[in-house]
Amino acid sequence: MKKVDLHIHTVATVSDHYFEFSMDTLQSYVECKELDAIAVTNHNLFDRKQYEEICKKISVPVFPGIEIDIEQGHLLLITSPDDLDDFEPRCKHIQEKNSTNTSWISEDDLLEYFPTIGKYVLIPHYDKSPKLELHRIPKIKDHITCGEVTSVKKFISMKKRSGELVPILFSDERMENREAQFPDRQTFIDIEELSINALKHALRDRAKVSLSPDEGNVLFQILDNGLQISTGLTVILGGRSSGKSYTLDAINDQYEHAAYIRQFELLARDEEADKRRFDELLRRKGDSITQEFLQPFRNVIDNVQAVDLRTDEREIETYLEMLKKSAAEVERQDAFAKAKLFSETLFDIKDLSSLKKLIEAVDILISNLEYRELINSHIERKALLNLAISLRKKYISESQLASAMKCVNDIVGNIKTELSSRTTNTVIPEIDFYRILLNQRKIEKFVAIVKGIQQKRIIEQKSVHSFNIVAKSRPFNGAQELHSVFRTSDALTPLYDKYNDPYEYLCSLRKNQNIPSSEYHKFFAYIEYEVLNKYGTKASGGERSEYNLLQRVKDALQEDILILDEPESSFDNIFLKDGVDVLLKELSEHIPVVIATHNNTIGASVHPDFLIYTEKEITLDGTIKYHLYSGYPTSEELTDLEGNKLKRRSIMLNCLEAGEEAYLERSKTYEVSLH
Repeated sequence: MKKVDLHIHTVATVSDHYFEFSMDTLQSYVECKELDAIAVTNHNLFDRKQYEEICKKISVPVFPGIEIDIEQGHLLLITSPDDLDDFEPRCKHIQEKNSTNTSWISEDDLLEYFPTIGKYVLIPHYDKSPKLELHRIPKIKDHITCGEVTSVKKFISMKKRSGELVPILFSDERMENREAQFPDRQTFIDIEELSINALKHALRDRAKVSLSPDEGNVLFQILDNGLQISTGLTVILGGRSSGKSYTLDAINDQYEHAAYIRQFELLARDEEADKRRFDELLRRKGDSITQEFLQPFRNVIDNVQAVDLRTDEREIETYLEMLKKSAAEVERQDAFAKAKLFSETLFDIKDLSSLKKLIEAVDILISNLEYRELINSHIERKALLNLAISLRKKYISESQLASAMKCVNDIVGNIKTELSSRTTNTVIPEIDFYRILLNQRKIEKFVAIVKGIQQKRIIEQKSVHSFNIVAKSRPFNGAQELHSVFRTSDALTPLYDKYNDPYEYLCSLRKNQNIPSSEYHKFFAYIEYEVLNKYGTKASGGERSEYNLLQRVKDALQEDILILDEPESSFDNIFLKDGVDVLLKELSEHIPVVIATHNNTIGASVHPDFLIYTEKEITLDGTIKYHLYSGYPTSEELTDLEGNKLKRRSIMLNCLEAGEEAYLERSKTYEVSLH
């Protein structure tokens, strides 16, 4: 296994913050991380002179490369060290083309500059920003070697998915003067020789990439002192003040996105404060469900909130009044009123938005690469192209007709306005009966929908361990509940008085200047979110803490690692075994999980993938020294970072059972009690 980092920056370009390259830093990085090879990949340029100086100073193979801005993403292109004469001038084209931090080349440009594209290692930003979408580079897609990700979590996830690119994890570091620790983002590759061809071959095989030097296991280095943890579930054992929490803190410092649940963090110390926090958690969960459940209704409100039936009624009344008055004056019309255009009706101009959407939909079918084979199996490509042409011709003709109608309407409208200003007869106003009738139908439908969503119902129900999570909808019961939806100092009783008349209620909402229109949908149905225990009653204080832990563990899936410090300090063994253990094991299939414990329910029953034992030693001169022993749960011995060994069985019994004697004594007691 070779440990490599093929994404390193040594030149500050327009795409970087300014930094000065340090050869000493690069040398320290290679030595500290025990790298077997690196690649120099600066943004859109290749500095041959600097590269050759690096090769003289660095003791491991250094591959020449370049990080290219292409099709709004990034692509690493790496070649062999004996390819410099050909590689350097080709990189000049990239440097000239991508001269600003917003410029990028096309796929065709890349093929022009590097026509023998198949000889390079090509690594796009895959689950990393700025991501290079593969559908944007169809011509070189088959030459893509693997995909770069940003974290251990993403590496693990992608490696398990056979349909994805082979994942790799590199530092993407600027080699400048620094005191900070180097990142642990390197990849082990199962190859014997370090050559471009060997890399290209290995990086296409997910079985040949790893975060650990030991082929077949799932360990990766987490601290600079060499400590490894599992990509699955790691348990840290040790006595009091032996360095367990210190080690967890050090691991947490390695991650920007870590879920760290500290000791006693979830234990309720103040019953009232804990209940308020729990209620606030439920409110946030309820808000999320409310948003999801009422989103379609929000679209309905957006469609009807501009409807004003009173204005429509006044418009009809005015029209009828003017119509009758005009009819009474028909025998004494003046010359202006007798003109043909005085009573001319304007053209109704057709809305072409649906035709535009149809054209866009056909364009998507034509341009789609990912599902082209499926599309072509149902619709011939020639038929799609003909349809696109026909739709565009139709749009052009309809647009021309609409433009002509608008022009005529403008002329007729101006003439009618001029005639109306000169005549002494009554002018009949323009009225859109279709719009008015449509508004009435909209409100009728709106009222029916409101009555529907106000019906009592369970909208979501799920189980988490022994808890039953229920989300219900029902009508509001008073103005006080309206305040729980939107906190305002305004009295909401006048608003609630209109609650049973949906349209009048909406009109009252519109009159309240303090309630934004984006919140209207929340005022029509009350969403309750409850956490019930196994007896169907609301959770008690201790049960609330249990639920909070389960929720925090589940939410950790959004982070890169989960770290727990002695969860047994706050919870009983039955809950830990039946609830937490199962959830932690499931979670460890997706992200690394690290637990510090001295409880056998967590330490042994959870079936960890890797063990770490912390031990504090006071040396002869009085100084404190911490030892970190580690190994597999099946190992006879655990070994520290200096090569010292301890028996695993003794460690397990001492930490989890208070020693072998106590363990055997309890076994006898249990045996007697059970019989």
